[in-house]
Amino acid sequence: MTKIIRRIFYLLLAVFLLFLPAAQATTTQTATGTFTTTATTINVQVISGNTIITQSLTINAIGDLSGSLSGTDVAVITSTGSGFIAGSGTFTGTILGRTGTVGIGFAGTFSPITGQLNIHAAFLPGSGTAQLIGIRGTGTIQGVFNVGGTYTFSVTFHS
Repeated sequence: MTKIIRRIFYLLLAVFLLFLPAAQATTTQTATGTFTTTATTINVQVISGNTIITQSLTINAIGDLSGSLSGTDVAVITSTGSGFIAGSGTFTGTILGRTGTVGIGFAGTFSPITGQLNIHAAFLPGSGTAQLIGIRGTGTIQGVFNVGGTYTFSVTFHS
């Protein structure tokens, strides 16, 4: 009886191991650089004293991210004078020497008076193509609203 239980245990263990994902090698690197923004206003609405601006945008990145992001964002200037922004787009280019496309989502704050912005961004899971398949990471973006600035991303490639 003990031999049968032992064999069943080993058989179940072998079946269980078949369903585990394959080990993946990862490396995490920091990517930094600068960017410029070109935006086109699609719509402006004022609701309860809050101004809502929808834009299409192109962001051109130079540095460890080299290429452009095409996307849209929504900026809100509240009735109390605060600014919030959120959007997403598709980046096409090279990230730390690897070429492809990847979706990037972002959200943060900006000053409607000075334009100063502080944004958090992330690569959208499962959106990478070519050499950017499996890319993951988050970053910070600082600069001037609809002008440009600097970025820093923590990037992990899963292979």
